[in-house]
Amino acid sequence: MSSRFGSRTFSILALGAVASVLAACSSDTKGCPKPPGGGGAGGAAAGAGGAGKAGAGGAGGAADGGAVDGGLAALQARGNYLVNAVIACSDCHTPQGPNGPDMTKFLAGNPNFIKLPNGDALGTRNLTNDETGLKNRTDDEIKKMFLDGVRPTATGMEALNPVMPYYVFHNMKAEDADAIVAYLRTVPAVSNTIPRRGASFDVPAAAPPLTLTNVPAPQAGTTDLASAMRGQYLATQIGLCVECHTKHLAPGMATVLDEAHLFEGGEDFSALFAATLMITPVSKNLTSDVPTGLGSWAASDIVNVLKQGKAKDGTGICPPMPAGPMGAYGHLTDADATDIANYIHSLPPKTNKIVDMCVFPPMPHDGGADAHPTDAASHG
Repeated sequence: MSSRFGSRTFSILALGAVASVLAACSSDTKGCPKPPGGGGAGGAAAGAGGAGKAGAGGAGGAADGGAVDGGLAALQARGNYLVNAVIACSDCHTPQGPNGPDMTKFLAGNPNFIKLPNGDALGTRNLTNDETGLKNRTDDEIKKMFLDGVRPTATGMEALNPVMPYYVFHNMKAEDADAIVAYLRTVPAVSNTIPRRGASFDVPAAAPPLTLTNVPAPQAGTTDLASAMRGQYLATQIGLCVECHTKHLAPGMATVLDEAHLFEGGEDFSALFAATLMITPVSKNLTSDVPTGLGSWAASDIVNVLKQGKAKDGTGICPPMPAGPMGAYGHLTDADATDIANYIHSLPPKTNKIVDMCVFPPMPHDGGADAHPTDAASHG
């Protein structure tokens, strides 16, 4: 294996690092990521339009904890919703303990998010308002990290590895980027120094952004076109449906994702669970092809996947998708879940049969009557 890892390898390794907590959060309430203060992210803000644009980015610093004007409060609420329900930042940026995420270090980063046999590690950054986190970063510096994949260092700008899907976030609305920063300024400070990544994880340059002209538009005749267009934004510019349900290309290719086959599924996550849950999830073809995709599904079936974590046939949704009441997507507003579903339901049909034997919760592998079926539908 090369000493420089490409995006495909990173996505497999990184998702393995969060697989156990996502599995737990798909089935019960214990140890599931929620921002401090209780209540989760649901209902913090509705719709894909977002709040108004924030003021000019200045030096870092937390909100003072006292009264804030209505515009700033709304912006922070929008950012809370985006970070904790739409994007699920905590799945990667909160360190994991033996029983799930360590919520005393909510969004404080994980120094060993990925650890290689040679000792090299890739950490996720501390996003809290601490000196070891984002406190001393300007708003513009923070946005350049999650929008453009570069961070300032003593020797100049350094490219982030595309395990962080900044190439998707690059296309989000400016007001939503402002909202994310406004919310991160309110996250309680946690001292947690994240060491520089190991050399194996270095990349020569930031990955290029997802090409929006390659993103499929809703089919002609879509019943609620306005809703589908809002869903397109949520699924491809600020959310990560497109990132998991598209195959990643080999290192050195022009783009991270196979942009000629967006949403056609086929990204294999089974290696993540070979020694744990022993499930074999492969991301599903989300296009409207009837034999191989979701062409026989109603938009309401897709909403049920997001909010309840149940497929059309009533079976559970396999990790790493953070679906269901205890996952991030369970906290989507009904309006946003419907918009995403209407967009997915409107995708032009593309034939791509996914061979996937994943069921969730996992069944015993004892070879008896409860053995894992070989003809299960793909739900990853």
